[in-house]
Amino acid sequence: SSAGGASVAPESGFKRRRTTRFIPKSPDKILDAPELVDDYYLNLLDWSKSNILAVALRQCVFLWNASTGATQKLLETSDAGNIVTSLAWGDEPTSNTLAVGTNMAQVQLWDVAASRQVRQMEGHRSRVSSL
Repeated sequence: SSAGGASVAPESGFKRRRTTRFIPKSPDKILDAPELVDDYYLNLLDWSKSNILAVALRQCVFLWNASTGATQKLLETSDAGNIVTSLAWGDEPTSNTLAVGTNMAQVQLWDVAASRQVRQMEGHRSRVSSL
């Protein structure tokens, strides 16, 4: 590397500039998630392409819109032992579909814009820990 933080790649002869990244000393936001299940194998957070964070807190799923700061409770499972075990947003950039896996081997599809379940699928042998 040369002085001034630039380096020369021997094979190309081009100089590459190093940039310094600013790391803030305090967080912008703090996620308060008191009922987040402590299980490494579960996927309890998913961020949509439309900037909405879905968070599973035991039997409930909450949504946080990072653009507006608005939060909403999307769902709560009816059985006490049926916790939410995985979340995944649809792949389309404007997708309002959230897939929810449960401890009782169900996969539910939710239309987030309408706040309603559109489909429930069964057939897994145990909890759905990844979608």
